[in-house]
Formats: sequence, structure tokens, C-alpha cells
Amino acid sequence: MLRSSVALTILVSFLPLAALLFLGMEAQGTDWGALLTDETWRDSLFATLYVVSVSTILSLFFGTWVARTVVKKRWRFTSTVLKIPMFVPHIAAAYLFWLLFSGSNGFGGIEANERDYVTVILTYIWKETPFVFLMMLGTYEQLNRSYVETAKTLQLSPFAQFKHAEFPFLIKPLLDSTWILIAFISFAYEVPALLGVTYPKLIGVLAYERLSTGLYLEATEPYAVALIWTCLVGFGVFVSYVMTASVRRRIERGVRR
Repeated sequence: MLRSSVALTILVSFLPLAALLFLGMEAQGTDWGALLTDETWRDSLFATLYVVSVSTILSLFFGTWVARTVVKKRWRFTSTVLKIPMFVPHIAAAYLFWLLFSGSNGFGGIEANERDYVTVILTYIWKETPFVFLMMLGTYEQLNRSYVETAKTLQLSPFAQFKHAEFPFLIKPLLDSTWILIAFISFAYEVPALLGVTYPKLIGVLAYERLSTGLYLEATEPYAVALIWTCLVGFGVFVSYVMTASVRRRIERGVRR
């Protein structure tokens, strides 16, 4: 049993390397100079960075805030309701928001298929906030409240109380949630394909269209872009975990408890 578990762990650990190898092989023959100066890809990258950043930051904020509130107020029913969006497929969520904001149904200046990708961001926030909520809920349920009480005794401001008594314990689940959301939203297809615009397309949509239009001269470009983005995300994961390693080790050893 132990040997099979070790073998499975080793196999899973090699999957990212296999994916990089596959992308590298498929990206052979790419004109990197032309790719890096391609205006379409560049605009797509900026639009993707914008959507990913806003969606991830707001999902993290709302998910953490709701988890904190639910545990503090003991709103168990709210916890159950917040899990509902997780059972809705992304394509169904995108269609729901398209019905809510398309044509005359749009309100507040927000409409589907507009250049600012507001409906795409709203869809991701609605879908990903419950995920962040569940990631943070366990941490808040196990959090020792004596640290918060000590911060209150020292008459720290509410922000200082959160910074010193809660945030250090949230670093690991926040990092996990952040990189999962970034990796997922970056190359997602359904939501931006239905709610996005024809230009600039997000990377996932543009890559799929380049692969499915039969333009064989550009067939290697999506793989090259995926390779670059995967390396950037991997580097970001490595750097962020290295920078927080000492804090996480101290918390795991109980130094800050």
C-alpha cells in the first residue's frame, strides 16, 4: 500500500514536467520574434492579465471576508447557500449572466459582450468566491481566538488586529487559492467565449480559435504562448512560496500560536 502511494505521488509530480515537455515539442518551429511582437497576442495578454487580476483579487477578498463573517457570526445557513454556485457549471453560469445583462436586460451600464469584460469578471467572482470561502473556512474555524482577544486588549485598530492575529494564518490558503484561480482563469474558454468581445479576445479563446481555424502556419503559436504563460505562473508560484516559507514554517511549528 505504501509503495503504491509513493509511486502515485512520483507519477503525479512528473505530470507538470510532462506537460512542459509536450508544450515545448508542439511549440517547435515558432517564430518567437514575430510572436512577441504580434499585436493581437499582446492585446490578448493585457486583457487576460486585467481579467485574471481583478477576478482573483475580488474573489479572494469576498471569499475571505464571508468566511470570517460566517465563523464570527455563526451563520451556518449562509455557509450552505454560498456553496450553491460551485455546483453550477461555468458555461451555465456564463449563460445565466448573458441572460441577465444582454440587450435591454442590461442595467447600471453593464452589458454582456462589452470591451471592459465586466460581465466576465462578475461571472468569475460569483463562481470562484465560494471556492475561496471553502478554502478559508477551515482555517477560520481552527483559528485560536485568543490572538484576536489579545490584539483587542492591546487596543489595536481593526486592521492591525486582522494583520497580526489573523493574516499570518491565512497566508498558505490564500496562496493556494490565488494560484489555482490564476491558472484556471488564464486559459478558461467558456465564459469569455460567450460573454467576451471579438477583440481583444482572452488568451484561452484566441488560442482555441488559432488551433481550430486550420491556419497551420500559426498552429505552433498557441502552444508557445501556453508554454510561456505556464513558465511565468510556475515561476510566480515558486517565488511566492519561497518568500513565505519561513513564515509558514513558524506557523506550522506553533511558534506564532
